[in-house]
Amino acid sequence: MNKVTTTRTSKNSPVIPERMLHERIGEQEWLLSEIKLDVHDQVSLWDENPRLLTAGHLDSEELLEEALRLGGRFNQLKKSLREIGQLQPIYARRTETGKYLVLEGNSRVTALRDLNRENPGRFCHVITRVVPDDFGDRAIAILLAGVHVRGSGVREWSGYVQARFIYDTVTKKPVVLTQADLAKNMGRSEGWVSRRKNAYEFALKYIEYLGGETTETRKETEEKFTILEEVSKVAIVGRFLRNYDEPKHDNLRKDVFDMVYRNAFKEHRDARYLKYFYDNADWWEQMKSGEEHIAHHLSKQVGEISDNPKAKIAEFPGFIERAIKKGGVDFNEDDAATLQQAMDHIQNQIHNGAPPYRLAVKRVVQTFNKASRDNIPDLTNDDIANLADAYQYFMGVVEGCRK
Repeated sequence: MNKVTTTRTSKNSPVIPERMLHERIGEQEWLLSEIKLDVHDQVSLWDENPRLLTAGHLDSEELLEEALRLGGRFNQLKKSLREIGQLQPIYARRTETGKYLVLEGNSRVTALRDLNRENPGRFCHVITRVVPDDFGDRAIAILLAGVHVRGSGVREWSGYVQARFIYDTVTKKPVVLTQADLAKNMGRSEGWVSRRKNAYEFALKYIEYLGGETTETRKETEEKFTILEEVSKVAIVGRFLRNYDEPKHDNLRKDVFDMVYRNAFKEHRDARYLKYFYDNADWWEQMKSGEEHIAHHLSKQVGEISDNPKAKIAEFPGFIERAIKKGGVDFNEDDAATLQQAMDHIQNQIHNGAPPYRLAVKRVVQTFNKASRDNIPDLTNDDIANLADAYQYFMGVVEGCRK
């Protein structure tokens, strides 16, 4: 049962109603106190707020507020607070100074401060749930994951912030949360968490490419993160790009980062076609040209090819040739048989109604007609003997049918 008591936040502060309540955060139940605090004097913004990852070092409340105002949906949040009021409490921890450090809800505090400056006295308090002293890094991570990844609307983090939060949480030593634990508390699959972690590792390589971590390179990386994430997930090519221990892929990674930096991709969906571009020598050269939004134009051509069987067939010989030259693909007799099956379908359509054996004979005739002196040395004596025997057998069957 919730219990109502009173508390004082400092020697000179007024008595403020307090409500004790049990709240389940993750798999653990915590006893929290809920109080109203002065939005200006009794709470402090958290300079390690994940939402401010790209803002750099901010050493004052004024700079923290300024950075939070630039966050997505801040104006929407402010409008909601003005019209409806505070619906969700913030979470904070009391510090040795007597103030309360905001662990979750920094944007709401900033918006309330702005509103109170515009209308003094009306928005001067913030409803706060105070966590106990033993509410450590693990509990904070679970709280933030539940609010900002499970959550929606104004409290949802950007993909970049989510990815960095995941990376920092699962790689911190000692481990704060495993990927499995984090996925559970985020309401996501472990595969989703792993992909976001991999995408942030890839984004770190992009920061290295840009010259190292600065406020500017972090901002650039956040702006391009959805593209970088799509690139890192592309079949085969994405695996090459993420193989950081293999020097032979370094040039490929640099080429791709050049494309990202020069805005070859108009939107993240264009990056999904990267393997098509990579497999086509002409398209790949166009991608490396530095032309803005070239991937967007080429992706339309990929779409046309994907919908047109004749266009696919025209591309296929070159695709096979390049795959063989690059290596890494071991074609076998089953592959040849599959292609022959496709050829049979086309031949049957071209010669509609012709018996299959007649088509096979036509292909043999075409093969003989293409023979030249240059081809003969490729044949062994057994090849020629088997061919002669097959021809004699075939002619014997023909003569028997005509008697």
